[in-house]
Amino acid sequence: MGRVIYIIYFLCLIGAGFYMNALSIEDKKVVRIGVLSQNEERLEKLEGLKDELSSLNYEEGKDVVYEVMTSPNNYTEMDLLAEKLIAKRFDVLVASGAGETRSLVKIVEKLNNPPPIIFMGTLSPIAIGLVENEVFPETNVTGLNNYHYELTTKRLDLLKRLIPNVKNVAVLGDSSTSFYQGSQVSLRYTAQELNINLMMYDISKEDDISTIVNEISKSSQAILIMPGSLLETYTESIASYALTKGLPVFGVYPSDVNKGCIASYGTSYYSQGAQSAHIVHKIMIGYPPKTIPVETSEKLSFTVNLEVARNLGISLNESYVSFADEVVGQGGPE
Repeated sequence: MGRVIYIIYFLCLIGAGFYMNALSIEDKKVVRIGVLSQNEERLEKLEGLKDELSSLNYEEGKDVVYEVMTSPNNYTEMDLLAEKLIAKRFDVLVASGAGETRSLVKIVEKLNNPPPIIFMGTLSPIAIGLVENEVFPETNVTGLNNYHYELTTKRLDLLKRLIPNVKNVAVLGDSSTSFYQGSQVSLRYTAQELNINLMMYDISKEDDISTIVNEISKSSQAILIMPGSLLETYTESIASYALTKGLPVFGVYPSDVNKGCIASYGTSYYSQGAQSAHIVHKIMIGYPPKTIPVETSEKLSFTVNLEVARNLGISLNESYVSFADEVVGQGGPE
């Protein structure tokens, strides 16, 4: 009798083992992530996301798969792509910026059970209406605040400190962005404190660049680029043409100095994606997005390009160059 009981017990253990193994296989289902990006530049955020998730042991193709849709600064097309992504019922939706997030939110608002939406870096999500509370989002949307709105005045301050004799600065913005008007108030206040005269210019297409920079060169000594997907795409064209007019350009992203800007202050696309990976990871292990606080950028970088300064014949304030996190072109001419 005891032997029979032992055999039954042994068979139960085997059955339980098969059951638990089946559960573990089910638990390791492939997570499907849909990605919406407004331009090619922002796809570097996706690289940061992928690399960081890989370091968290999510193997692409085995544990996680991605589908990416990109709309080259076309808001109408982006809404259509958002609808297509949502129709595919991804486990997580990832947006490369504010415009992409808004397009996704517009569509999922119609759903009873909306999927989580993670933004991989956007400026001031409360100010632009993505969340009401960064600590307790209480919605299906959360992500990373890259502080680009708040840093706009700091960029103007750094420009003045790098080039102390600057008195007239042209600010290039895109009026289609939600923060364009609001940011002008704080910029003008900072300009007044720095004894700088500001002129605002709106760029809506690449063909505007030469005309506007020509106009700027008549009255301004430097250009400050505001954040925005359109200007991200045109930064290199702006800096290149400004160089021919002897105008230094202050950019947003660290990589902007490689596009011809004399300096920049902000967080890189890659860093934003890598930091956002940890938010996505929380979603993947079961945390509801409404309980995940919006994070702020961990890595801000002040970057200076000395080669551009030499090409423009500008002597930068050495004491502030020494504060830079990265200095490009230190070797000088051969």
